[in-house]
Amino acid sequence: MFAKVILQIGHIIIVNIPLIFLIGLTAKRANSGAPAIMAVVGYVTYLVVLMFLGPNDLVSQAYTNNLGISYSTQIQNTTTTIYPLQTGIIGSFLVAIITRYSYLHSRQRSIYSILGFADKDTAGLIYNMVLCGLLGVAMSFVWPLIVGELLRIIVWIAQDISDPFRLFVYGILDRTSSILGVGSLVRYPFWFGVEGGTYASIAGQTVIGDVNIWKEMPGAMASFTGAGRFITPYYIINFFICPAIYIALYFSNSNKKTRHRMIMFTIGAVLLSFVCGNPLPLELYLLFTAPLLLAIHILLSGGLFGILYLNNAFMGFNYSGSTISAMPGSFPDFIINVRNPLYIHSILVILIVGIIMAIVYYVVTRVYFEYLSYDVIGSNRSTIIAQKVIAAVGGEDNIISLSSSPSSLDINIDNLEIVSYELLKQVGAWRVTETRDELILSFGSSSTIIKKKIEKIIKASKRQG
Repeated sequence: MFAKVILQIGHIIIVNIPLIFLIGLTAKRANSGAPAIMAVVGYVTYLVVLMFLGPNDLVSQAYTNNLGISYSTQIQNTTTTIYPLQTGIIGSFLVAIITRYSYLHSRQRSIYSILGFADKDTAGLIYNMVLCGLLGVAMSFVWPLIVGELLRIIVWIAQDISDPFRLFVYGILDRTSSILGVGSLVRYPFWFGVEGGTYASIAGQTVIGDVNIWKEMPGAMASFTGAGRFITPYYIINFFICPAIYIALYFSNSNKKTRHRMIMFTIGAVLLSFVCGNPLPLELYLLFTAPLLLAIHILLSGGLFGILYLNNAFMGFNYSGSTISAMPGSFPDFIINVRNPLYIHSILVILIVGIIMAIVYYVVTRVYFEYLSYDVIGSNRSTIIAQKVIAAVGGEDNIISLSSSPSSLDINIDNLEIVSYELLKQVGAWRVTETRDELILSFGSSSTIIKKKIEKIIKASKRQG
């Protein structure tokens, strides 16, 4: 029962990530709960409009039944339940932008405006509902076109699932769509549909879908070439890639105190990656802190689908539930498969390729946060920000020491009273945390680059002095 509770909690969290993302995004920069309430109401309004105006003849995985939003209708003498279209994080991101605009606009409204009778929060709520409703109208026309193009790519991949390049494209689509919260569109046809292959069982039944074929094989004491091709890379992602990134993030902390505080989190994250097998939390973290690193990750992990197929390494998992919250490639599945001598070759390939990928990811992650996060496009922006940070904290003489992590810049300050917090926010620090003698500035993935620039400026100034 404990395992079922944990799985259900994980399912609810993953399925509702677009809403969680929306609330976090809108509440991050406002010292008020009003934007979060506006965001939730706006999101519900958006989904309801999308439900009534969007087409209801798309594939079932194009819809979402979250939050209990649905209605029943009669279609050809049959009662059918209609749900909103599933737009994932894309929809919630657009709602967040609108909510942010509505909130700021309501702060500036005139008492003589059309909503002059209402207070600012009420006016903002009404603005947001109207604008999110219009967004729902627009998306009811645009989103089906996007779904149609995606389905055409799926059909193209399914024409030859033994082509390594098509498997590479599938891998990119799988990770991208999962991060965006619309993974069912890509996964379901290959996991449980004819796009994932067919297999004639010993009972004479036709088994369709990569996951279903893999589940059938042990009972038939048979080996179907290629079964598990859409799952195998997850064992490498969960056992080697995610742990390598977590460890690289840990060693990217130059602050020894922060590194000490992070050691238990790092160990826990690595263990959870092994046991639960879900790279989504880490990928969402990279989406907002290191998008270029995430793009590299999607390309490399997508390439695994083709590489493992070329090396005849196949290992699936037993699952028949939601493709949104499915966690393939976990340690329990691996242990079950290890006992089968038919999979010795696949296990060896997974271990060899996994070790290579772990080394590559560790190096790439360290190099990214050390050198590429800001200056990858050859701009001088990090130097300008460093100069402004020095001025905002009261000059070079007010800086005792510097350290950084993958998401923040830590400055040990001599006199906190002369620090300009307003200037720090203008520079781009979306969060400023003050401790007893230290400022923690959240600059995201550029924090290490900015730290190095500040150190370079201070050293140059001392040499000149």
